[in-house]
Amino acid sequence: MSSLKQNLDRAWSQVQAGWNNLVSKASNALTHFRHRQEDESDEQSRALLRSSPEWALLAAEVHESADEVTVRLEIPGMNPDDLDVEVIDRTLVVRGQKQVSHARKEGRYHITECAYGSFERRLPLPAEVDPGQARASYEKGILTLELPKSERERVRRISIAKG
Repeated sequence: MSSLKQNLDRAWSQVQAGWNNLVSKASNALTHFRHRQEDESDEQSRALLRSSPEWALLAAEVHESADEVTVRLEIPGMNPDDLDVEVIDRTLVVRGQKQVSHARKEGRYHITECAYGSFERRLPLPAEVDPGQARASYEKGILTLELPKSERERVRRISIAKG
């Protein structure tokens, strides 16, 4: 019996450690989706929207080099036209509207884990960037932004003359 208790304690400890790791690494990626029933035209779409979660993970990577900041944001199921991107001070703001999309007209859903509605994700940037020179692409559900640093943030190497 003692061995069973030790095994259960160890398993529970591993579950807690995994959960704490997930929360610490991904809590900022948790994004709220606002549902608006009037955005959907048919009853099946409205029903799917009602049963879909209001929170989803929009995972990001922010990488800084000497001359630019690169951001990759996972936003599956969108079209580039559904996204609005801007830089406010040193924060990247990505807004969007994920529409209900389903091919089935008959039957009913048993699992609805996809989030729909409007969302906003804010990402702090490690440096001041020049949004006028930014490049953006969206492919396979990944929004990639290449944000050149502002002139005053760029690393300048100073060469030393030999005397």
